[in-house]
Amino acid sequence: MSDPEAKEPGLEVRGNGRKQVRPRLTAFAAMGLLSACAAPTPLPPAPVMSPDRIAHDVAWLAADERDGRGPGTKGLAAAERYLAEAFERAGFGPGAADGSWFQSFETPIAIHVKHAGLEIAAADAPEFVRGSDFEAFLFSANGQVSAPLVFAGYGITAENEGWDDYAGLDAKGKIVLVLEDRPNGRDGPLGNVHGRGFLRRAYKIANARGHGAVAVLLAPSRTDADGLAAGAGRGNASPTRQPGSVPAAALSRSAAERIVAAAGATSLGELQQRIDSKAKPAPSMLGELTVKLSIEIEREKGPASNVIGVLEGSDSELKHEWVVIGAHYDHLGHGEFGSMAPDQIGTVHNGADDNASGTAGLLELARAFGSQPRARRSLALVAFAGEELGLLGSAAYVDDPPRPLDSTVAMLNLDMIGRLRDGKLTVFNTASSPGFRRIVKRASEGLPLDPIFAGGEFAPSDQSSFYAKRIPVIYFFTGLHHEYHRPDDDAALVHTAGEATVLAVVYRTARAILDADERPDFIGEPVQGHGSAVQSAGYGPYLGTIPDFAPTDQPGVRLQGVRPGSPAEKAGLRGGDRIVSFDGTAVASLEEYAAMLFSASPGERVEILVVRGSERLSFMATLGQRR
Repeated sequence: MSDPEAKEPGLEVRGNGRKQVRPRLTAFAAMGLLSACAAPTPLPPAPVMSPDRIAHDVAWLAADERDGRGPGTKGLAAAERYLAEAFERAGFGPGAADGSWFQSFETPIAIHVKHAGLEIAAADAPEFVRGSDFEAFLFSANGQVSAPLVFAGYGITAENEGWDDYAGLDAKGKIVLVLEDRPNGRDGPLGNVHGRGFLRRAYKIANARGHGAVAVLLAPSRTDADGLAAGAGRGNASPTRQPGSVPAAALSRSAAERIVAAAGATSLGELQQRIDSKAKPAPSMLGELTVKLSIEIEREKGPASNVIGVLEGSDSELKHEWVVIGAHYDHLGHGEFGSMAPDQIGTVHNGADDNASGTAGLLELARAFGSQPRARRSLALVAFAGEELGLLGSAAYVDDPPRPLDSTVAMLNLDMIGRLRDGKLTVFNTASSPGFRRIVKRASEGLPLDPIFAGGEFAPSDQSSFYAKRIPVIYFFTGLHHEYHRPDDDAALVHTAGEATVLAVVYRTARAILDADERPDFIGEPVQGHGSAVQSAGYGPYLGTIPDFAPTDQPGVRLQGVRPGSPAEKAGLRGGDRIVSFDGTAVASLEEYAAMLFSASPGERVEILVVRGSERLSFMATLGQRR
């Protein structure tokens, strides 16, 4: 499961329209969707799901030898072959467009600082050591810059709060030195909840660039800080991270003090004290000191594959319609990104529950469906790669589908289904089609399991890629736990007997859809406040956009869609738009966009520039209140 905290909070999505191969159901027919739902007789039992087979597959997938199934690893490639062979043994055929088992696509696999240099042009200039004195941010733009240095306090421009660190400061063509945090921390003039938006390093860098800066140096605000600002150099960064628009690096406090001293100014501590003691901005030109900053970030790419097995339906007409059951088989490798245990980066993260459990479930379902008389509709089982990088595999599937996407009638997703506790199974997205909740309830009858239905149409897993294309979806999930995205998410902790029960529900649900007379109708889930069931309670402004996390070389943020009823939808934004400017400031990356959004205020009216096809369009949006 993709880390919900790794996605910038408050950015949500809704999909575009799609062509239906059948006329949409009437309201009357929709109420009675899927004749199997309305029937008073119970659904047929599922074939026996074997906890032993599930345990074997989980143990193989989550073994140390699989390298945490990280992007570009031999372990991930071995898992591809393992899955294809298991599909074939179960009686499925290859389902990729080229007739193979593998739908290949390119994915980022690593990001690192190839070079970073920092010098100052001054007599007896001190040397700066990369790693201890400074380090480039992984989202930095590449380039070499030599320019005068200016000090812009905390780097904040907050007109509504009466604060502007750039007031009276000419930053155009300069390298800007800014502090972390905000004046006087939580006790200062920006200590309210809204002030948190200004703490983001991406905001400070984008704001500096908006004032004409050609590079940014970020220094710790604590005088006793140990280490570099903003945790730079600690790794744990997604290789999908986009570059910013200017070179940017973090400094240690001592390095920042030496730079200020070389400028002939008073100490950085005194410059900071001028601001904090008077609660008033106090920028400085720092004499005529010239700083040289050079950065090169290397981004590596490599191949990845979705593994697709198909089983043709038995009905001469309905076999042209498809149900997709999916699970992602990738994980975090050695914790180079996404780890919840940053002190254990370099240790294999086996991802037994996330998501060897779902992948093993996919294989057990293959055996179950392969052993039974064929359903009326056709079935595709898809093991997705690249989910942990931002749903890349499922995005590749829906953007370049092996068969026409409008023939896909539903998608069921298995992500983290190995920790059933007290019989509680969380089921997301049943509101995406009338009758889905009733089907799952009936599929659970007679089993030691209690489904809990939740909203969250864009819960952070692969079904959201299908939902965005207006395909009905259901997402099965047994809940988070302490081992999530940590090295100790091991096979021994997977409750295989509980998973077997979950799979019985999934099988019966899928079979009901596969054999129904009518295809399910898609309905967008109703807006439930401004959040979603899988996101923590938020604060601040709400726009209602969901970014497309697929890697791109273009600046800006491409939208997968917008949430129904949101300020974004009301303003006219839609899926496929690429946001290139927010409230007058150019947007280079998702991180900058999120920082700009959260530095704005609920109720504020902002201009958003997008590229739509060959057009550049402007929209005005009134930000809502996130809750």
